[in-house]
Formats: sequence, structure tokens, C-alpha cells
Amino acid sequence: MLVYLKQCVASVQDQGLAIEHLIMDGGSSDGTQEWLAANSSRVSLVSQKDSGMYDALNKGIGKATGEIIAHLNCDEQYLPGTLSRVKKYFDTHPDVDFIATDFLVVDPDGQFVAFRKTFQPRWPYFFSNYLYTTTCALFYRRRIFEKLSFDESYKSIADVIFLYGVLRAGFRGVHMKGYASVFTYSGDNLSLNPISKIEKERFNKTLPIWFRIVKPLFFILFFLEKLLHGNYSEKARLTYAIYSKQSSLRRTSFLKINPSFRLRFLLKVSPINK
Repeated sequence: MLVYLKQCVASVQDQGLAIEHLIMDGGSSDGTQEWLAANSSRVSLVSQKDSGMYDALNKGIGKATGEIIAHLNCDEQYLPGTLSRVKKYFDTHPDVDFIATDFLVVDPDGQFVAFRKTFQPRWPYFFSNYLYTTTCALFYRRRIFEKLSFDESYKSIADVIFLYGVLRAGFRGVHMKGYASVFTYSGDNLSLNPISKIEKERFNKTLPIWFRIVKPLFFILFFLEKLLHGNYSEKARLTYAIYSKQSSLRRTSFLKINPSFRLRFLLKVSPINK
């Protein structure tokens, strides 16, 4: 996954802010460690065995020293100006504990697949419709991690359970409009693994009985709220600039005519301003 990692790192490093960027590596042998060592001025490498993604996340967050914390998988990246917007929002809203933003889904070539808009985070929707944002579009204050961490007994859905715990603990989350990041839909994403369904069924059994009874109602309310917030619509011409297979040294701009929120893979995208 080194090609994805290069794109991910580049998207963080060109944000124009002083940042601490930690890379957690579980002992890869694809050249990742060598590449990171050669770029030690840009990132801090922590290479050690872990028991899974959430173990690595907990260790990485434990080492982080910043006031605002976020994390990306190697097949995700930030869009231009994202971290500046996030910092400004936190600076002007001291009562906000975390931010959820909108994101784009692309294929491994960087071509548009779908747009994903979210709205105010509400925990009942997480388990009636799964997490309707994604980790690459979430940003937290450090104080959250002083009280909570990812449940390492889950291998696929601990991010949903974590956010559920954050809201249930009384932390305040808000939606910040605008696309902040890109998620690469490769077909090998962990969320597509059968273990995700098994773990959701496991955690659903721990939810209150009343919630399981009214779950169909939340399912309906979720889609009504999405409709009211315009989550299914977008302007006719959507442009975005990311690092892609065409170049991991500079962003390539893409134009998508009549973008859709639906996950479709036979789509044509025209690269512009290479």
C-alpha cells in the first residue's frame, strides 16, 4: 500500500500548517519503512507490532501531543485547506469537541465514485444505518481521548463504537459543511469485510431494548434528515484536487459533471490542470 501512503502523506504535508504527523507501521515489508526513513523530516515513524488497526490507533494517539487530533488510513487523504478550516472552526467554537465533515469517494485511479454529505452527528443513527460519516472526515479535541479510546476487541467497527461512546459521554459534535477529505474505494476496504456484519450484530445486542424496538423509526428519520439537509444533491460541476497514480508529487485536479451520491464505478472523469 506504499503508493497510497505516499499520496496520503503528501496531502497532509501541503496543508500549510505546522503539524505533528505520526505514521504507525505494524512491520511492513513493502518498502514503507525505508521510504518513511528517507522522509523522516516530514513524518515520525513508529514501527512496532500491533494487534490490529485500533491497537495501532490507540498507541499513535497516545504519542500525539497536539490539541486537535485526527487520523487517516493510508488510502485516504485531505483536500486542500482542510486543516486550516478545521483549526479555524475549533478556535472560534471552544465549546465544540469534535467536527464531522463531508467527503468524496474515489476509485484507486482517483476517479470520482460518489459524494458523501453528512449532518449533525446523532448516536441513534449509527446503529440503524451504520456510521454516516467516516474517519477521514472526523476531527477531535484532545480532551476526548483523555477519557475514551478505541475498543480493540473489535477489528472493524470500533470507530463507530468510539463515536457512539463520545456522544453518550456528553461531548458535543457538529457538522462543518464542505468536502474535507477523500476515501479510496478499492474493493478491499475493511468495512467490506464480512467481519463488519458480524461485529455489528455483536454490538447491537448490547444496545438498550428500547432502541432495538424503535430502530426502524430511526432508520426512517435518518433518511428524512438527509433529504432535508440536501445530502442527495450537488452542483452540476464538481472539481477536486488530489494526489493520484498520475502524480504523488503534486495534486491532479478532476472535474465531474453531474456527480452522484450513489456508489457507481463505471464513471468517466476528466483530469484537468495536471
